[in-house]
Amino acid sequence: MSNYRKKMFRGAKIEDCIIDFIDMEKELNKSIKTTTGDEKLLLSGMSKAYRMIVNRLVREFDYSKGGITMNVKITDLIESLKKRAIDAKNQSSSNTVDVLKSGYYNEIPDEAKEEIKKVPQEFQKGLFEGMSIAYEKIIIDLESLLKTEDSDKLIHVERLLVNYQRLIEMLKGKFELNVNETTYRSGYLQGESSIYQIVKEEMEMIFDLHDKYE
Repeated sequence: MSNYRKKMFRGAKIEDCIIDFIDMEKELNKSIKTTTGDEKLLLSGMSKAYRMIVNRLVREFDYSKGGITMNVKITDLIESLKKRAIDAKNQSSSNTVDVLKSGYYNEIPDEAKEEIKKVPQEFQKGLFEGMSIAYEKIIIDLESLLKTEDSDKLIHVERLLVNYQRLIEMLKGKFELNVNETTYRSGYLQGESSIYQIVKEEMEMIFDLHDKYE
């Protein structure tokens, strides 16, 4: 058997294992909802163990551009972005000082605290809402990608990264025209731009496309 065929055969068997572990994780998650106490803790631990195995297999044997391994990566990223979108939306309706006080406010130098207090609330609101909306837009892109039946999803990821880089440059150009402005609009543009930049870099790492779309 040629090395290529051996690799494909090994990959197919590993993909079967990944699918099995995902199915077992789903069944455990269903059972967790109807159990309590020690049994619930046990099932929860098993579910996390299956997820760790799936993630490890995906990392170690990423031989496919469009199979279950790619779908797992996209799904995990979507779930992470959904949580971040909710957090950003919640923060948009809170005062930044209040948010910081719930975390590491005491560790911030007094000079920095005074600067934070000077930032207009409308700017802060725009910043977090821009972040939340950017997350939601990226989630829509990834959910659409997840549904495509194309055998090579990686090429679609590459196209998204090119588009995100264009958006980053466009948004930066807009708020840099009035760099000292602290309005809702300025905050929104900066928030949206920052999330496209952060997620773009994250996707480059996840899909091993480092520095390709600078």
